[in-house]
Amino acid sequence: MKAASQPQLIPAISDANISDPQPYTYDLKPDDEKQLRTKMLELAAIEVRARAKQLASGTDTPPEPAHTSKRQSRASAAKPAQPDFTGVQLRVFDLSNSNEPVLVLTAKASMPQRLNQKEGTGTPPEYLLTLVAREDINGDFHKAFSNVTDTEHLDVLPKYELIDVVDADGDGRGELLFRKVSDAGSAFVVYRVIGDQLYALFEGTPGR
Repeated sequence: MKAASQPQLIPAISDANISDPQPYTYDLKPDDEKQLRTKMLELAAIEVRARAKQLASGTDTPPEPAHTSKRQSRASAAKPAQPDFTGVQLRVFDLSNSNEPVLVLTAKASMPQRLNQKEGTGTPPEYLLTLVAREDINGDFHKAFSNVTDTEHLDVLPKYELIDVVDADGDGRGELLFRKVSDAGSAFVVYRVIGDQLYALFEGTPGR
């Protein structure tokens, strides 16, 4: 039996003032998009390895987020184990019409068996990743947000699904709209990107 497809969510913002719609898309050539995708996957691999190491240590609570630049990602001489990514989606936005791209990558990932978990403890987890980064004028990447959970721990660490960009307060600047999904249900959250951080403008209460 063919699995049912997921419903598509389309945001709508009510505004008393008439304003021209903004696409907030960042135009890219195919080669440029490929390069950005490669760089984002390099950052994503660091995040997934950190989560795998955390689970192997028997700790469910994620560590405090740390910013990771492109220069930092090249610091290690020895090449660590690489995650296997599937379902990769990369969207690139110009949220403030400043020609500085904001990148949002979502993906699933798996790690080599020996790095996934303590020895002899069942099926390796499937990791669910959401990563937001900003590229500056020098081409360096700055992580603004990272969330890596897995299919066995949605009760303590929800996953984030990107819905779209919205202008939530009518100032012409775009915000990121996510759906946060956990075992308790789902809720919507709106984030504004300021510098190298995400600030929540709205966060709903999880419900079924």
